[in-house]
Amino acid sequence: MTVTLLRLISRLPYSILHGLARVLAWFASRVFKYRQHVIRGNLERSFPKASDQWLRQTERAFYRHFADITLESVKHFSISNALAMSRMKHQNVALFDEFFNQGRSVLIAGGHLNNWELYAMSAHQSLPHDVMAVYKKLSDDKMDAAVRDSRQRFGLEMVRTIEAQAWMERNALGDAPKAVVMGFDQSPADPQKSWWTTFLEQETAWHFGLEKWAHTFNLPVVYGHIYKDRRGFYHTRYELVAEHPHEWSDGAILERCIALLEADIQKHPAEWLWSHKRWKHRRPENLQLNERAPFTSQNQLND
Repeated sequence: MTVTLLRLISRLPYSILHGLARVLAWFASRVFKYRQHVIRGNLERSFPKASDQWLRQTERAFYRHFADITLESVKHFSISNALAMSRMKHQNVALFDEFFNQGRSVLIAGGHLNNWELYAMSAHQSLPHDVMAVYKKLSDDKMDAAVRDSRQRFGLEMVRTIEAQAWMERNALGDAPKAVVMGFDQSPADPQKSWWTTFLEQETAWHFGLEKWAHTFNLPVVYGHIYKDRRGFYHTRYELVAEHPHEWSDGAILERCIALLEADIQKHPAEWLWSHKRWKHRRPENLQLNERAPFTSQNQLND
């Protein structure tokens, strides 16, 4: 019933969906106070020098943004390829051509900033590589199947996290070069098997999978900056992080991606997923806190 209802709602035009999003944002922030303690706590710790007025304004802006991308994601159950491509532009895709011509697969790192699901739906049509996205299975089997089927309609392949390592071993060095999309900013399950560094003023644990795959298969790493142009319209700008990971020390690639994400969040603070319980782990005493290396993104200098 829920999937059927979502599919019906998805046929509404963006103008109506955005009108519904305004109502949803009001109820989420004023009535239900959806994860307000999580959102407020994350913002306060990430921007400790910010004024109360700025924090409350950013919180309200986040609720509006989150409602927008929630309703926009419902649209993906029925969106056409042409409409998806008109709503998400891909910039600097030429950097993939050399790797594709060499038969090299690549890793695309990104965070939960702006409409990452629309990015995933439009990536396969925009890049020379076949695109695979690593995702975490939803708890509801019917919803998981519906979301997976809708997101794969235009050529994207979705692979569950528990199956991703086996998929990489079969495909990363295969004859058909792949572009593997990884949202690397989720909180890892095991703090003991994480990379620890400072992020947004806090000690933060990171999945090491991006770094591990880059070194294991010597795959180039590209960062995808997702920006909002205006309501419902976005663009992704690609930036090369590492061409030959074997030349990089352990953790350096991950650290650079972390720096890129942090800079984007600081520039567009309402557009990251603040409702996520990102800082639920404390660093174990036996693990060191890795120092952040200074880095300036050429993409962000030009943005």
